[in-house]
Amino acid sequence: MSLTMRLMKAAMFKVSKSEHDFERTVEMVQENALHVGWDIPWCFDVQQHYQEKGLSDMTRVVNLYLCNPQGGYDIMKNDVYKPMAVMMPTAVSVYETNSGKVYISRMHLGRMSAMFGGIVKDTLKDGGANLEKALEGVVEG
Repeated sequence: MSLTMRLMKAAMFKVSKSEHDFERTVEMVQENALHVGWDIPWCFDVQQHYQEKGLSDMTRVVNLYLCNPQGGYDIMKNDVYKPMAVMMPTAVSVYETNSGKVYISRMHLGRMSAMFGGIVKDTLKDGGANLEKALEGVVEG
């Protein structure tokens, strides 16, 4: 992987190893996210979808889409920020590697907040902190 790609990955994404097996990790992310105030409008089983398309050579991956209705509304009510809808709701991916390890990846909302000002900055910063709170006890310290 090139230096540019590594830097972009580090700036945009957070990846943490789970302390639990795949099923328990998905379950705990869902429970914890709801407990700290996120909505989960849908979950997407990536592996299942690909298998349905005849592509079966991959490990388990589930994307959980987390929504903060008030934060999303605060951003989306302003036309200037509507292009950000492409990132909403924010996805948390639980995936299993070929070696059987389980990881959680998500957008690095705290770092992304630095690119903005006003309500977007505040919403992303608060959302990032709340997302990390939802992962407490799931990811390795």
